[in-house]
Amino acid sequence: MLTLSEAEPVAVWLDGSDRPARLVYHGTRYRVIDTPTPLTRQPEWPSGISHPPAEVLLAPGWRVTGRSDGDDVLVFDLRLAPSGWVVEATYT
Repeated sequence: MLTLSEAEPVAVWLDGSDRPARLVYHGTRYRVIDTPTPLTRQPEWPSGISHPPAEVLLAPGWRVTGRSDGDDVLVFDLRLAPSGWVVEATYT
């Protein structure tokens, strides 16, 4: 199930390759259990826009699968915002 969020803040720790290794979301710590996948930096424009601006890029982001200490597993779409990392969406 996809859950979109209003860019909720999240604490993210990166590994030596600047990829997410763990995070804290809603007070729960998750360890990344897969290889992070970069999110696209090209925005998806609504079909009614025939000439979208070419120079618009989204901030860097990652899709990761995290497991909590209680064995809950979530997939997170993380994006770097000016104020820090945010969760754009989660999947169960």
